[in-house]
Amino acid sequence: MATTLDRTAIRPGRVRARYFRENFAQGGLDLAQVLPELVTNADAAIAASGRSSGRIELRFGTADPEFRSAWRRELRRLRVPAVAEWAHQVSCTDDGEGVDGDHVDRRLGALGVAPGRSGQRGLFGRGLRDVWLAHGGGRIQGVRGERAVESWFFASLGDEPYAFAHVLDGPVTPDVRRSLEIAHDGTRVSVPLDVKRLPPNGRLRTLVTQLVQLRPVLEDAGRQLLLELPGEPVQLVTHLPLEPDPDRSVLFDDVVRVQGGVGARVVVRRAATPIPLGASRATRRGGLLIRSGRAAHEVTLVGLEGRQGARHLYGDVWCDAIEELQRDALDSPRPQVVVKVDRSGLNESHPLVQRLYAALERVLRPIVEAEERRAGAHVVTAGRAIRARDEVGLRALNDALRNAFDAPGSAGFTKGGEPSREPPVHEAEETVAQPAAEARAGRPAAETGAAMRFKQSPIRLHPGEQRSVSLLFDPERVPSGTSIEVIADQGLALRLRQDTVPEPGRAGWSRVSGTLRARVSVEPGSHLFALAQAGEHSAELAAVIVRHQASGWVREIARKDEDAQIEASFDPHTGVVTVFEGRREFKALAKAARRSGLSRRRVPEYLPHRLLEVEVAANAVYAWAAERILERRAAEERPADPAEYATLVRIEMQALRYRVHERLMRAFLEPEVFEGGVILRQVGADIAQRSLLDET
Repeated sequence: MATTLDRTAIRPGRVRARYFRENFAQGGLDLAQVLPELVTNADAAIAASGRSSGRIELRFGTADPEFRSAWRRELRRLRVPAVAEWAHQVSCTDDGEGVDGDHVDRRLGALGVAPGRSGQRGLFGRGLRDVWLAHGGGRIQGVRGERAVESWFFASLGDEPYAFAHVLDGPVTPDVRRSLEIAHDGTRVSVPLDVKRLPPNGRLRTLVTQLVQLRPVLEDAGRQLLLELPGEPVQLVTHLPLEPDPDRSVLFDDVVRVQGGVGARVVVRRAATPIPLGASRATRRGGLLIRSGRAAHEVTLVGLEGRQGARHLYGDVWCDAIEELQRDALDSPRPQVVVKVDRSGLNESHPLVQRLYAALERVLRPIVEAEERRAGAHVVTAGRAIRARDEVGLRALNDALRNAFDAPGSAGFTKGGEPSREPPVHEAEETVAQPAAEARAGRPAAETGAAMRFKQSPIRLHPGEQRSVSLLFDPERVPSGTSIEVIADQGLALRLRQDTVPEPGRAGWSRVSGTLRARVSVEPGSHLFALAQAGEHSAELAAVIVRHQASGWVREIARKDEDAQIEASFDPHTGVVTVFEGRREFKALAKAARRSGLSRRRVPEYLPHRLLEVEVAANAVYAWAAERILERRAAEERPADPAEYATLVRIEMQALRYRVHERLMRAFLEPEVFEGGVILRQVGADIAQRSLLDET
């Protein structure tokens, strides 16, 4: 059915409240601003329907060609300054109360309309109109009762902030339901994305699962958030909580006073492993999540993000006064909002926010300082001989990690057998009979079939450091002359020496060199990404901003006389492997070392103790490396089953251990161990275990 817009049917958008007139210029261009508006509006529609559960579908994909053609034809005819061409769009569909023409006029026909009910997860802010205008236009489709509507929003020809028109506003018929693809009451909101290509599916999935404002929706058992990405089936998105510290999960849980009559409940928790800092506060998992009612606003550590003692901290802050003051801003002659207009966080200039930050700092600073003191407590100082062998072993361990993260560079992109220093574990016919098992075990990067990839990922960077990088292309899939586009997270700068794919070299692949630089202002502990795109293919480079200045990933083995449920932990940002030698097995071997005549300081030299120490330290690093290798190899096809993912990590860890552990043991242990210099001496006649029958 052809769509025709009548100029007389175009309605100007209205503006209410001085606050919105003064802040209209702040738009929502970034997906981190667009997605919260779409999802929280859908959540509010479900809540308004009176049902306790509902379904939200978020879809990234190509634009509807029929709608795009009608949009371009009609808006050009009316000379409306709206976006004319776009290849991709994001749409959000819900099964809530739905909309009709009157509902659109009342709720979307004016800026500055507060929600009819309190306690919404989106509160209110710029709204859908601002998102549409920032991207050049958009549309809303809905069914409410016996009425259906399709409205287009675009820039106004006059002085009004925007304009809109109903291209469909009438009774619901079977044909209308089929064209709208809305079976019952519900709404679909579409936003055009004026980009050449969408970000990789892995980045989009991470954005949706980690957005701060979406966390209450993901945590709600009554909401189903479904995500559809290009080339992938629809999948259910859920919140992935951090793993709490098994020994000290909650560090603080109390109500603190913010100002007269206003309090906030603060819960500070400790994670089992360090929480990496992301490139954006909108997707950080660590820190305290500030909530108001059912809405979430931001995560913060009130300026303590860079402290070593804050690496494990996360939690929640509930302050219902935020929503109350945000609503009062509409009726105030000189409004001062608590939440920023673009919903990127709280307004630091508001008196309530300043007092809230001060109260949180009073809670967090003693906890951070105590964590730093605890990290330095119970540290066992090894002797000079052990430290010397550690240096040799750490060089071998860093070489192993460098080889594990380095893409092959001598065989091009051709598949085939690989030379080995060791005989095969299985016979050839047994290996051929199980190709699927080999594939699941994780083959080296030469067999991944990637059209393009960075030669090494992840890489270490210090703030302000610049390193050389190489980008490899399969010439059969990415022909020479293809243009290369580069984007990077804030804090990274990636520059390639040429912007097109060169001719392949003698080894069979095309190679482009460049530099990657971390800004001086970037926080140590951040995980940042750079993306290179050529044609339909892309490659992602992960950068870990580290604190230490060592030449490899692992800088030191720290020994702590402390009991813990884990044997050892590895922090890539500090380069420290911490071995917990207060565990029972270490204590038993320490007693044996003392009985053998070694002093307390020389206990780590006792060979069984040293073997156990090296084993648990190496396994901690192997497990971390296996996770990074799988992240790189399966960025677009991460297993949804946790058991399957755990199995893949274990198999990859064992494969890495098989390749390097023998050389690692030779580096960490004395040469005499491998030359037959270890002799077991019987210390007494009663050394054998007695039988209980011998008591008589």
